[in-house]
Amino acid sequence: MLAAGFGLSPLFADNLTAAPAGQKKSAASDRVNLGLIGVGHGFNENLRGALRTKDWAHCTAICDVDKARRATQVASIKKDFPNQTGQLREYDDFRKMLESKDIDAVIIAVPDHWHAYMFLETLKADKHIWVEKPVANSIAECNKLMEWQAKYKKVVTTGLWQVQVPYFKRAFEILKSGVLGDVYKVHAFLCQGTAPRAAVADESAPDTLDYNMWLGPAPTRPYNSARVRGWRTFWDYGGGQSTDWGVHWLDSAFDGLKALGLHDGKTYPKSVSSAAYKHPDSFNETPACQTALFEFDKFHVVWELQVARFYNVDQGVAWIGSQATLVCNRATMQLIPERGRGGSTIEPIDFTQNYAVSVPEHMTNWLDCIRANNIQTDSTVEKGAFASIIAHLGNVSFRTGSQVVYNPNTQRFVNNAAADAYLRPSYRSPWDNMWNQ
Repeated sequence: MLAAGFGLSPLFADNLTAAPAGQKKSAASDRVNLGLIGVGHGFNENLRGALRTKDWAHCTAICDVDKARRATQVASIKKDFPNQTGQLREYDDFRKMLESKDIDAVIIAVPDHWHAYMFLETLKADKHIWVEKPVANSIAECNKLMEWQAKYKKVVTTGLWQVQVPYFKRAFEILKSGVLGDVYKVHAFLCQGTAPRAAVADESAPDTLDYNMWLGPAPTRPYNSARVRGWRTFWDYGGGQSTDWGVHWLDSAFDGLKALGLHDGKTYPKSVSSAAYKHPDSFNETPACQTALFEFDKFHVVWELQVARFYNVDQGVAWIGSQATLVCNRATMQLIPERGRGGSTIEPIDFTQNYAVSVPEHMTNWLDCIRANNIQTDSTVEKGAFASIIAHLGNVSFRTGSQVVYNPNTQRFVNNAAADAYLRPSYRSPWDNMWNQ
């Protein structure tokens, strides 16, 4: 399945390319055989991370609807990991791949609108799951994933791997120390450009791409290369930066709040308000500038998408307290003291560290949990669904132009029919049978 993503840095790519020299072969009975759906971003980060960190992880199946790109990636992975890809088969249709009895676990790394359907079919095929973030493209789909996981009880983890980043682990210890004083606000942010994207004309799909299968449950639309390449910025397939980068920072924001003892990882906000901007001439649909406010009893969380840098970094999370602010992302951390109001003086810290080990560590946690049949991975589907739903709530508020209040018990919005209309997408036949399962 075709999936676009950010390119890897040279350092990251070097760390994930080939198997260690002299790697021993694993016995067939000890192996975890992996299938991959989607040879884009998830191929390079997730699959290579799995094969590099565990010699007993083998890739036996790769599925993608773009035959040309799939062939290139299959050749690459066979070359780099010959001892772990000897039985690798290629598939056009993920359903055929899931029929294979020798696959133990599946990496779902496709556009967001496919996540829920593939998640269910993979569970029904009795296989463990790594599902990329956001776990689904709507609130109703997120709830379905949790429902199905409770029923099938397979080992599931989500692509929210910042829980493994050394800086965030250190940040949570700093938060527990109480050095920030009273924390009343958390700021999650990403800075990017807002220039409009030029329109691209519809055209015929390339012969190597099964475009109808790429669309899957999404509405029928003419093929457009910009929509396929930039699928995250179209509502049919993704939720823009809120559910791409935003869900990472929101997940870490709530991990920090949990470390502070202010949140249980389950309680939803009292209300959500969001305003956003998209240049009227831009071809994409999702906003390039957004502010979402999530209100809780004792604190509030802000998700911000804008141009100028915050705290001299272009992305991250800031926990804001009465005596200091702690800013953290994948590459740096700053402890900024409050000054001039009688607060404690805290020496600022600022250090840089490569985060290339974090995705492989997250993959290792999942694979070890599979071997132990332990469903409590470091990023369970419940944890991933919570962060994803929070991000979707901000988008629903923006799209309806209203403050929204979500009731997780009824799985509906309170007195807001316009918001309820965004809870669940309409699937094309035959994919709409999912909702009855």
